[in-house]
This record gives sequence, structure tokens and C-alpha cells, in this order.
Amino acid sequence: MTFLLRAVALASVFISLAGVVSAQDGSVPKDPAESARFQWGALRFTPSIALSNVGVDSNVFNTTDDPRQDTTAALGPAVNLWLNVGPARLSGKASGQYLYFKTYDSQRAWNTSDDLRLDLPLARLKPFLLGSYVNTRDRPGFEIDSRARSATNTVTFGTDLRLSGKTTFVFSGSRTTTAFDQHETFLGAALAHALNRRSDIERLQFRYALTPLTTLVVNNDAIQDRFDFEPARNADSIRIMPGFELKPFALISGIVSVGFRHFNALDEAFPDFNGVAASVDARYTLAATQFQAQVHRDLAFSFEAANPYYALTDMSVAVTERITKAWDIIGRAGTQNLDYRQIQTSVVSTRRADKGRLYGVGGGYRLGEAVRLGLDVNYVVRRSP
Repeated sequence: MTFLLRAVALASVFISLAGVVSAQDGSVPKDPAESARFQWGALRFTPSIALSNVGVDSNVFNTTDDPRQDTTAALGPAVNLWLNVGPARLSGKASGQYLYFKTYDSQRAWNTSDDLRLDLPLARLKPFLLGSYVNTRDRPGFEIDSRARSATNTVTFGTDLRLSGKTTFVFSGSRTTTAFDQHETFLGAALAHALNRRSDIERLQFRYALTPLTTLVVNNDAIQDRFDFEPARNADSIRIMPGFELKPFALISGIVSVGFRHFNALDEAFPDFNGVAASVDARYTLAATQFQAQVHRDLAFSFEAANPYYALTDMSVAVTERITKAWDIIGRAGTQNLDYRQIQTSVVSTRRADKGRLYGVGGGYRLGEAVRLGLDVNYVVRRSP
């Protein structure tokens, strides 16, 4: 077995120039722009800066033999923007982050993430347009251990159709383009050649307000994945995900969706998939203790030629205890399972599965509504045949 081991001690500081809106009284602003820190004419904005991941990474390159240790940090600004022009509402966020490594400067990088949304509320229709651009040099998931430069662009257009006070349909179409730098490689594989692709999703969403705090949501997706350099990987999918959206003041808050995905590879040599898909991010608060559970189950494409994709099951729990109004402690644990699907060959082999584990503890101290100092120690291990 191969072991990938990393123990990380992190001290994080978050400094925001904006105040945090308290929701303990059960009320939230209808328009997020109302909580903006600054206003310049019709434009409202909230700048912030985050200093995080200040600490030690004991295995910078995630290698089995001869792990290298380094001091790390991440620093970056961000700004949230809101602009209302007549009935049209424009909102967005622009952020950047510099990843610092003291010794191994080859791992240093500047990452950017930008989001923009345009809404046009009408009587029963609410057309919207979304765009996002993410350019990072980081590990793209659980499989690839090198920090690879990639850019992801997403454009979504759709509209809400409100049939009644409780029932709404949402129609949308999106296109996501994933492009790795042409020079990025991992274990001898050119990541751009294996993973550059275009993914189109047509979605019909049904929403029904069961109670003021609970909404039934059913997402019906048709997905087409088309690869730039390996068309044999092309596939069409159908994903149906019923679930619930639970507002923060419900006994359990968050999103809970469990459904089904059918993955149809267009090349007969590539395996199809029929199985469970899930997306859960739920919180439960009991007095001064908050419990959080996250479950993600879906397909992800692999860079390996013989294993074109895998079913990823990522589960984690976290418990946060407020010791005082200012102090808190947190414990977390997680598990990941990468269940690979192989192309059909004459050679019979055992299906591969990678497993990962995460354990961590931490604590924090709030200097005010907008400043929190935190210290976390995380242990991460991944085993692969």
C-alpha cells in the first residue's frame, strides 16, 4: 500500500471591514445590500481581507518517501458588490489569495475567484444570468497531489417561474469550461490532455414551500461532458436529486438532497454508472453546541487512462462548542472513498478503491463581530493500491 500523510498546524485570522449581521432574533434583511459597509451612489460594497493557513505543512508535496516540511500562509483581499438599477439587481464578489511557502517557492501562487449575478424580478418571472471565473494553482480534488494551475469558467442563464405563493419552477442552462495549463503533469500524465472539457447542464428545478422554514426542492439535470483531446471520454448523464432546503432558524438547517445518477459513456469500452448521488450540508444546534454533517456523493473524472472516472463519497462531521461568548473549540473527522471504474479490456483485474481519512481539532477567539483568531491541527492520510 502507498501512504500519503500530512499533518498540518494552521493558525487562521479573518479580518473583515464589514460588521456581521446577527440573526439570533430570527430576522434577516430581504436585500443583502442593506448590510453593505459602504455606499457610493447606487453602488454598495463590503471589502474584506483574510489571512489564513498560517502554520506548518509537514508534507508539502504529499509524497510517501522523504516528506518535506515548510511554513505556509495564505493572504488575500475580497470585495462584495451590489448595484440596483431600476428593477435590475447586480451582485458579485471578487477575491484573490496569495499562497506563501517559505522554503519551496515553487509552490507559491496567486489565485483569483470572481462571481457576478444579474437578476430582473418581474411579476411572476425572474430571469437571471450568472457568471464565474476561477483561476487557481491548487490540488484539484482528492486524487491529484500536485498543485496544478487550472481555470474554470461557468455561465448560467435561466428564469424563475412563480406559479403561486408556495410553488416555483426554475429553468436554467449552464456551461462550464475546465482548462488545465498545458505544462501541468502528474505521474507522467498531461492533465490538460486528460481533463480539459466542456460540461453543459440543463436543469428543471421544482420548489414547494412546505412551511416557512422548509422547502421541498427537486433538481432534474441533463448533463453532457465533452472532452477537448480525448473524445472517447465523452458522456451524457441524467441526475435526479429530491431534497429539502432548511432555513437557519429551523431545528435542523442546511440542505439535504439524495437522488440518483445515470452516467452513459458514449464509447462502449467505457463503463456506465447507475447509482446514488447525494449532497448534504446540515447543522443542528443544541444550546452552545453545534453539530455539522456533510455528505457528497457523485462522479468525478480521473486523469488516469485506464480508470476514466470514479464515484466519490466524501463524508465529514464537525462539532463546535462555544465555551464563552468569545472562545470556541472544534473537533472534526472525515472519510473519503474513491471507487474507480475501469475501461473494458480482456485483462480481468480487481476494481480499485482509494481511501482517505481526516482528523482535526482547533479553537478560536473572537476579538469582535468581524475578527476571529483560530488555531487548527489537521491530520490527513490517503491510501491507494
